[in-house]
Amino acid sequence: MAIIVVFDDDATSLTHTHALVEACLPKDTAATILDVHSISELLGLMAKGTHVDVLITDIMMPEGQPSGIDVVQRLFPPSSGTQVIYVSGSLEQATEVYRTDHVYFLLKPLDPNRLRDALSRAFAALPAAHILMLRIKVGHKEQLLNASSIRYLESSLHKVFVHCGAHTYETYSRLDDLQSQLSDSFSRCHRSYLVNLAFVRSLSDNTLLLHDGTEIPVSRRRARQVQHDLLTFLATQT
Repeated sequence: MAIIVVFDDDATSLTHTHALVEACLPKDTAATILDVHSISELLGLMAKGTHVDVLITDIMMPEGQPSGIDVVQRLFPPSSGTQVIYVSGSLEQATEVYRTDHVYFLLKPLDPNRLRDALSRAFAALPAAHILMLRIKVGHKEQLLNASSIRYLESSLHKVFVHCGAHTYETYSRLDDLQSQLSDSFSRCHRSYLVNLAFVRSLSDNTLLLHDGTEIPVSRRRARQVQHDLLTFLATQT
């Protein structure tokens, strides 16, 4: 079952878009459509481990809030496999959408034929998207986390803190064991840290800076390997 998230701060527009998406889904497509009004609501959804297969997001957001493009850049890198459809009431942002990967740009009011085409393209791209899940134990329950939403993992004493979206999960585990479940897009930059390179903004001699401003230490003996990991990862994104 695919998950489609419609993200718009305007309630009327959100309801209208939801109804159109429901009517324009490709034939025989099994999908759940979720409505999201704010970035905090979106982060909460992702913190629960929900993988967003298709994101339909308005670009303009309230003043002081990140735009739809900023949200995609921060939360849905190409490695996430999420297919992005932008919508806007203005053509002013038409060129800005190319800052991120996306399958379509739609102008409001939405044309059903164009929306239908956008959804078809998005779903056609989904089989190629590899969705990796991390299995951890939180308390007495097992939790599956979408690896692409994990920013970094931090080991302290006998616990590992998994920083995922707006939520941090605590699990009694070894960082080595969790790393074995993850792909090469995660780099062991320090004895106590494993970072998702998709969220890295820059690398200095002893620090990785993430897009949200978080600074992750890089140990001296791992610095060269981290640089290699980052360059290799970036090469796969072009």
